[in-house]
Amino acid sequence: MKKTLTMTLLATATVLLLASCKEKKAEDNGIIKTDYEAPKPTDPKTTSIGTVSQEVEWVEGRHYYITINGKADSTLAMVENDYGQKFIDNAIRLDITRQDSTIFFTRTFTKEAFVEWLNRDYRERAILASMSFFDVEDDLLTFIVSLNHPEAGEDESVDLQMQIDRHGGITVKPFTYNDRDDLDVRNQE
Repeated sequence: MKKTLTMTLLATATVLLLASCKEKKAEDNGIIKTDYEAPKPTDPKTTSIGTVSQEVEWVEGRHYYITINGKADSTLAMVENDYGQKFIDNAIRLDITRQDSTIFFTRTFTKEAFVEWLNRDYRERAILASMSFFDVEDDLLTFIVSLNHPEAGEDESVDLQMQIDRHGGITVKPFTYNDRDDLDVRNQE
């Protein structure tokens, strides 16, 4: 009998315990909260460009030497990302010399040289990311200039085609991958 009484009391206690543990409505309406903290800004960051030199055959088969030297320039206005991290913009110096070492063209480019091709977001938050030699066509040397948000991928950039003629004149226009003959890119409808 003691055993039956003990089992009955235990069963009753279990039923009472379960009845008192009603399901409480979640105060957060089922929203999962995480303790995410945005990255804290550090000292201004720079992006490395470096120096590239190349020899090309250009006007009347003469050899020219192209040197592109890019570096962070602390005298330029800094840009800031969504988290308040500041980045130092770049300046890119382009030198083109003749075979006899005389200077044909020299100029330092900053983002300001390309602002007419940028929307407000890129004017305020992008940096001059790169410049590279692309092609020789007739009397034109063609370069590709890229501007992007710091730490963004290459697919998030504004790419421009900059051409220099045999008199040192410069023209700039948007560059699309369809402009490249060496890529098999076709419009598919």
